[in-house]
Amino acid sequence: MRLRYPLLSAAGALLALAGCRTQDSPAPDLGNTYYPVAVGTYRAYQVVDTTWNNYVRTVGTPYQLREAITGTYADAAGQLAYRVERARRATTADAWVADSVFALSVSLNAVVLNRGNKRTVEAVFPARTGRIWNFNAFNNNSADTVNADTRSYRRVGAPYTTAVPGGTARAYPTTATAVDTALNNTNVYEDNLYYLRTYQQVLAQGVGPVLRRRRRFIYTGGTSGALPVPGQVFAGYIHRETLIDAGNL
Repeated sequence: MRLRYPLLSAAGALLALAGCRTQDSPAPDLGNTYYPVAVGTYRAYQVVDTTWNNYVRTVGTPYQLREAITGTYADAAGQLAYRVERARRATTADAWVADSVFALSVSLNAVVLNRGNKRTVEAVFPARTGRIWNFNAFNNNSADTVNADTRSYRRVGAPYTTAVPGGTARAYPTTATAVDTALNNTNVYEDNLYYLRTYQQVLAQGVGPVLRRRRRFIYTGGTSGALPVPGQVFAGYIHRETLIDAGNL
């Protein structure tokens, strides 16, 4: 069964909530603690890129990214936006070097990321297993139209453990996993004999994103009529970001 929810503006969501609340009824649990956003906080990730070329697998040198929420401002629509400054370094012994800047907009029912003038719906609330939404509700591209539902939740409320090579495993008791979904004849998600294309983001309650993983595999070579080799990747990549630290600036 598909569960679909419209995305409301922050003002509309507040009005709807106020109209339904009485003095004696508590506020509903919207589940937005899965993606907390606050000025003066940061999340740091270890990043590993693995590539395949002509069936040869290469693991790149790990590096680190930090996303720090440094302030707020009014966006072009007059809505509150959080400024996020991303920095990069090779190891913990190195200084952070500025990498890029993007923004997060938060309402009662969604978190929207604005990076490079492209807005994507990273999370919706309440978080429910099977809930589907349009990741590109504010965009229109060849892989995902404004009419497509292309991201969904799985395993909401379940525990999840992350690990980095040579690091300590981190267990999160309550998480929600967002994945790309193949619906409405879109090619956002693929999984067949010839191609694999997936995206996964794990949100931990009270923490936010603890894992992001993007995969793109091609199982056959360039020869016309070539068949896939079982268990082998001809070309492709995995980009993986794993949370290693979070706190206050």
